[in-house]
Amino acid sequence: MSLIINVIAGAVIGILINYLADVLPITRRLSIPICTNCGKLFTARDYLISFRCSNCHQKTSIRTIVVLIVSMLLCVLLKFFPFSRLDFWSTLPILLFLGVIMVIDIEHRAVLIETSVAGIVLFLIYGIILHGVPLTIIGGVAGFIIMLAFYYLGILFNRVMGKLRHEEIEEVALGFGDVYVCGFLGLLTGWPTIVGTIILGVLASGIFSLFYILVTSLARRYRSFTAIPYAPFLILGAIATFYIRFN
Repeated sequence: MSLIINVIAGAVIGILINYLADVLPITRRLSIPICTNCGKLFTARDYLISFRCSNCHQKTSIRTIVVLIVSMLLCVLLKFFPFSRLDFWSTLPILLFLGVIMVIDIEHRAVLIETSVAGIVLFLIYGIILHGVPLTIIGGVAGFIIMLAFYYLGILFNRVMGKLRHEEIEEVALGFGDVYVCGFLGLLTGWPTIVGTIILGVLASGIFSLFYILVTSLARRYRSFTAIPYAPFLILGAIATFYIRFN
């Protein structure tokens, strides 16, 4: 019975992630989802059951189904691998929030200021509960400063490479939204775990980048300085260090 509850909870989390990822990048507030093809407002039946617009019959993104499946799977896994010192229900807000950040960054290459503020408030509360005030604040500040340094190093690297190639490079290695992400993840993981979060995030992104270069090169579609979403790797690093630290 408890496993069924986990699956249902995962479905609800998946629906909420999809909803927030659909409306926040467009309206920056809670609103009714709209069809990206014709602009018509979705009805509850269209959005939650048929997964298509009743006006133009455009299907919703495949991401909708993927997020639902992954959310249910993660909630089942949380039954067997819970966050230490957090029960299943208190972990769900973390899963919901980080899911929204990942989906929006993957689809739009952006971290919204609205979600960043929510992340600071949410993870400040969780951080104080898990680590106390000093380690939480130090972790958040350290995460922000370290990623800020990487952000400016990325800008410097682009300028140097642009001069060497005699062309302006518009794509940036890191966006300023990634600085905010590292800041609120620092509140969640605390000090000094945020350092491990960043290290694992960098390693994960490096492995993915090598794989991406290999695949696109073989397909003859490789383009240098192609931007990839960075927040998902930082989030995965934070989750990994959370288990490493407390389990």
